[in-house]
Amino acid sequence: MKKNKKTEPMLPPELETISFIEALDDGYVHDCRIVSEELPAGKIHFDRVLFENVRFLEGEWERSEFADAVFINCDLSNAGMGRAVFHRVRFKDCRLLGTDFTESTIRYTHFEDCRLDYAVFGFSHIRDVSFNQSVLRQADFYEVNLDNAQFFCSDLNEANFTGTSLKGADFSSSRFEELQLTTELLAGCKVSTDQALLFARKLGLIIVK
Repeated sequence: MKKNKKTEPMLPPELETISFIEALDDGYVHDCRIVSEELPAGKIHFDRVLFENVRFLEGEWERSEFADAVFINCDLSNAGMGRAVFHRVRFKDCRLLGTDFTESTIRYTHFEDCRLDYAVFGFSHIRDVSFNQSVLRQADFYEVNLDNAQFFCSDLNEANFTGTSLKGADFSSSRFEELQLTTELLAGCKVSTDQALLFARKLGLIIVK
């Protein structure tokens, strides 16, 4: 996915560093920088917020919203982000091990150098999203509405794409030994030559040298 101003988080040039408790106003946090804190779970709307070295505690963040947000070196492992909304968001050097994004909506979002092993995206709507140099081992994309998803130089080994159309997805620079997928929904996926051979075997073809 090409970067442009429309897909990048739109943060003010200067943000005040403030504690989460001070910033929270009736379930709404906006226009601030939160650093080195542990945030308790809850339904919260974050707008134009920069998170650095922040840990999102395990629990239900269901239906929370993150708009024009940047996460740097944050830990969201095992957080329940079901039905949450992410719009113009960037994750950089973050841990999202086992994070549950079930039925979430993720648009114009970038994951860079992140760990997403066992993350769950089932039944989510994912549009214009890139995973760059990230690890997604055994991540679950079961029956996801996937629109223009790019996986650049990432580890996808044993990820699950069963029931998900891979039309427009780009796996060509990523690596995996095994993927779970629905062969009828493979058309239109961009893959490398080696990956094409793996998928051909899944289709039952006998490859003769």
